[in-house]
Amino acid sequence: MEHNRENIEPGNQTYQDDEISLKELIDKGKVLFTYFMGYKWVIIAAGLLGGGFGFGYAHFTKEVLYESKLTFTVEGASSGGGGAMLGLASQFGLNVGGSGSSGLFVGENLYALLKSNKIIQGCLLRPIDEIPQGNLLNYYLNMTQKESLKNGSLSYLPLELERKSYTRSQDSLIAVVTEGIKSNIKVSNENKNLTISQLSVISTDEYFCWKMTNFLIEEASKLYLDLKVGKMNRSVELLQQRVDSVQRMLNGSMLSAAVELDRTLGLVSQAPKVNSAKMQMNAQMLSILYGELTKNLEMTKYSITQQEPIIEIIDPSVRPLAKTEIERVKFGIIGGFVLVSITLSWLFLRKFIRGE
Repeated sequence: MEHNRENIEPGNQTYQDDEISLKELIDKGKVLFTYFMGYKWVIIAAGLLGGGFGFGYAHFTKEVLYESKLTFTVEGASSGGGGAMLGLASQFGLNVGGSGSSGLFVGENLYALLKSNKIIQGCLLRPIDEIPQGNLLNYYLNMTQKESLKNGSLSYLPLELERKSYTRSQDSLIAVVTEGIKSNIKVSNENKNLTISQLSVISTDEYFCWKMTNFLIEEASKLYLDLKVGKMNRSVELLQQRVDSVQRMLNGSMLSAAVELDRTLGLVSQAPKVNSAKMQMNAQMLSILYGELTKNLEMTKYSITQQEPIIEIIDPSVRPLAKTEIERVKFGIIGGFVLVSITLSWLFLRKFIRGE
């Protein structure tokens, strides 16, 4: 029995020591909390003072930010009778594209497309008559690089210069500007069950922010026409050429048939009339072919208008834009937290040094 007691006692002693240590820690925590509460007005004053410093710093040193928001949805083409129409074109060896909207303009693909270099740079280089800088790129440089423009270390990009003719330094400049703008563009869909998305642009300049938002949507629509409908339009041009060619052949065949008919008119023998009958049959076949091609051409043109998905704007971006003040609030919270932390640390060291 005595032996068992010896085996148990060390474990019990360790448990009791841990229990005492935890209790002492809690007691010390209560004492420290009571000590701090004795200086609660000092701590509150430090929080308010730090918050005021942070808010004031953000207010006087941080630039005002504007946010332009636009909600939109992408409407795909209705297939309807488009398949039958395009099937007619395929009978003549023409490819006028498939039905429905392109996968590039759906969901996450569209979001990435709106933030792509091609779209952003298309917006920046688009001519604008209402501003002296001529386009958003030069307007942006005037916003952010006024000193460099004044001292001559930087200059506006010539409006008449084509994009493919840019020098290495000009390419580098527009690439830097593009990356700076890209980080301030956000495209999101808060409800995955809906097809409504939101595009937002943040900038220190209200006009630039508003114009950039509208241009992004317009450039995306333009890109769709270039990629999707461009191929269909080329097929329509080829189909138009075939229609014109058949029309010329039909006119010639009808003229030849009429001449041959006049030549054999009044003849008793039927043998000379065989050639005239062949010419008339050929003219009839060309007439049918011409009719089908013409009908197919018109239906294909109509099909193109049906196959174009368009970005429908639901809530446009309108001025005046909302000013975002999140920076002021954030800096106020940070300032208050930092000064309260410093105050608590000072009070703790003061208590420790005095041995209270």
